[in-house]
Amino acid sequence: MDPSAPVRSPGQPDQRRRGADWIEFVPGGIRRVVVDVGQIAQLFSRLVVGVVRNPRGFWGASFEEMYAMLRFAWIPVLLSTGGFSFAIGTFGYDLLRVVGAGNRVGTFFVMAGPREIAPYTVAMAIAGVMGTSLTADLGARKVREELDALEVLGVDPERTLVLPRVVAMTMMVFGFNLVGVAAVVVMAGVATTIIGSTSIASYIAGFFTIMNMTDLVGTVLKSILLGLMIGIVCAAKGLSVKGGAEGVGRAVNQAVVLCFAWVWIITFTFNSIMLGLNPNMAVTR
Repeated sequence: MDPSAPVRSPGQPDQRRRGADWIEFVPGGIRRVVVDVGQIAQLFSRLVVGVVRNPRGFWGASFEEMYAMLRFAWIPVLLSTGGFSFAIGTFGYDLLRVVGAGNRVGTFFVMAGPREIAPYTVAMAIAGVMGTSLTADLGARKVREELDALEVLGVDPERTLVLPRVVAMTMMVFGFNLVGVAAVVVMAGVATTIIGSTSIASYIAGFFTIMNMTDLVGTVLKSILLGLMIGIVCAAKGLSVKGGAEGVGRAVNQAVVLCFAWVWIITFTFNSIMLGLNPNMAVTR
């Protein structure tokens, strides 16, 4: 028995569990969602407070993580972004050619590229490649009690292991998104000018007719939100692993599913707000 624990009289409820009793009456499916969202929010708040209080000491590790992510993720990101944009470019060109507007593909890809294809495919690729790696590494350290050992030694595992990777993932999703926008423009141009019959000048003119600074700022902000979300979700699932190696595997699967769901939610919400605040962006000129 812990001598420092408060003495309770028989029948008196434990004060530490009184605030959490309500969760026991929530249905299982909803309870898991509430617990996941709560863990993500708590981890995010702790990291933000740590950065505000001491904004130094983790940038070197963050740059090392960014380099590692660049080495392992650039091929999946380019393949997914380029392949997806090439397929959409081919379909879009065929559809517009039927109505006699094949030269408007550039206009179409302002809406399809920076707003949708580039952030979506980059976030999915990063979540599948680096997010799973983050969850597996933290989960393995959790079941081997390495995180507890670090705390005993006076080292904060969240600041040492989690914060640099979250910062690196946020910055790399932002950087990969800009590369993805360029890849979308190039691969869509290949689909419509080399395979199709639209001229390069017509494609570029249509693209820059509707492209504006709001689209660029929007895709940058969205990519930062997606990268931050992927890092926080994957780290939270890794830190909450239970059940040994089997629990690590479950946590990795859950992290990927949660990331994919959050990508859809953030993309839909962000686009709705951006188009609501800037209605002229929805007009094809």
